[in-house]
Amino acid sequence: KFRYMGFIDADEFVYIRNSADGGSNLYEFVDKFMKSHNNAGGIAINWCMFGSNGHITKPEGGVLENYTMRAEDNFLENFLIKTICDPMKVLGFVSVHYPIYCKGFRNLNENGEIVHGPRTHEIHFSKIRINHYFSKSREEYIAKRQRGRADINIIRPMSDFDLNDKNDIYDTEILGFI
Repeated sequence: KFRYMGFIDADEFVYIRNSADGGSNLYEFVDKFMKSHNNAGGIAINWCMFGSNGHITKPEGGVLENYTMRAEDNFLENFLIKTICDPMKVLGFVSVHYPIYCKGFRNLNENGEIVHGPRTHEIHFSKIRINHYFSKSREEYIAKRQRGRADINIIRPMSDFDLNDKNDIYDTEILGFI
């Protein structure tokens, strides 16, 4: 019943960085990408991790306006991907990050290169990107931590906040798309 599916969390925002790369919205971009690559089962989209902006408690207002500091491009967690795929070409999933495809189909990055797993060897997000607001404020992370992970039943350690709370680059680019 669905042409494409993505497994995107509520703290992840997917956007097309340049409409010249394939369309004015996400569906048009993915559709053009899939039609232009015969072996495409899905498109692997790198994360771009955003930090806490130094917020200890949850600030008033929206996520995109309050969290404008992110990790450097080559930050370890930016090598992780999420996938938007054609569900008719998928056999199952290794994790929420990476599908197993029917014979002849592959996960491809934005440049059409094959991605072999939930992490890429190089980060590509010049055309399409997922801004991942993983940590937000310390208060919000503690609430997230207590809920546990969606894919496995464990409580997140506080060290995950410290690892991912990167505030290296000021980045408000996404605000121009809303």
